[in-house]
Amino acid sequence: MKRILLIGAGHAHLHCITHGPTEDVEWLVLNASTNQYYSGMYSGLADGTYDMDEMRIDVAALCRAYDKPFIKETVIKVDPVEKVVFGASGRRYTYDVVSTNIGSFDWSEDTTRLSIKPNYRLPDTLKRLQQAKRPVVIGSGPAAVEMAASLKAAGVPITLITDRDILSRHPAAEAITRRLKELGVYWIRERPIDDELPLRFKQHPPIESDAIVRLTGAKAPALFADSNLFTENGFLLVNEQLQALDHPSLFAAGDAATLVAYPDIPKNGVTAVRQAPILLTNLLRYLQEEALQIYRPQTNYLTILSMGPRHAVSLYGRHYSTHPFGWYLKRWIDQRFMRKYRS
Repeated sequence: MKRILLIGAGHAHLHCITHGPTEDVEWLVLNASTNQYYSGMYSGLADGTYDMDEMRIDVAALCRAYDKPFIKETVIKVDPVEKVVFGASGRRYTYDVVSTNIGSFDWSEDTTRLSIKPNYRLPDTLKRLQQAKRPVVIGSGPAAVEMAASLKAAGVPITLITDRDILSRHPAAEAITRRLKELGVYWIRERPIDDELPLRFKQHPPIESDAIVRLTGAKAPALFADSNLFTENGFLLVNEQLQALDHPSLFAAGDAATLVAYPDIPKNGVTAVRQAPILLTNLLRYLQEEALQIYRPQTNYLTILSMGPRHAVSLYGRHYSTHPFGWYLKRWIDQRFMRKYRS
């Protein structure tokens, strides 16, 4: 019997766990944590809309429910020639086809600099932000402004540090700016010179902080570079069938992969969800030596930023809306997603 090995329990692999057939296929799921936290609910957790249990997926229990063996393991290297995966525990795992869906990473943590990626760090990081006297969020994109607004709405004295322009000059930036001012977010529109404390700027006075989260875009995990695979900026390069360029038995989806044909598609959960059915089909077809399907990303998709309870900014392409319906729609979408993965 041939083995499909899943590294990580991101959005695409959750679909494989619940929809992958077990007849004539052996599955093995490796994940660094027993639990997975749904990124779409981070802002709702920060502003008090959800509690931790509502956004937590018990991956081990989900695997048991769908007859997929699960091992808590951090994968540190892949040997695609011998088709072996190496775990931090010292164990080795063989496969016939392997897929990675491990997300992206943040900077290295220390006593002040905190991370929410990998997402098993989320509970501790959020608690420390909420208890900090001078918490800081750094970033100019949707994740940063959404997190800053949500924390401030919950009474956290957050400081937001961005570039002068936010959301890559999307038309919605004006509405985001109004909401941040309405909430009273302390906002520095200048990046710090470096990461040393106190944070220093060319124009703004230095500031101290006892908890800093940097949400400045995806950072590649070390796994692919350590495995001597073809990468770009550390992200695994894959073709339109989601296969590694140099090893067709290695697949990848989500943040940690870059499609050569579409290098600019966003590294976010929406992309991974869209890739999931193609990934599962291709893993099974690869084992059967059948033709693989091609993944083509959609041009535009809906993004809803939760800016505190019952406040949202909805984006679709270059269009946006501040209608409260967006907040309720996001809540419905997120809760529907979670219901699919309750074991």
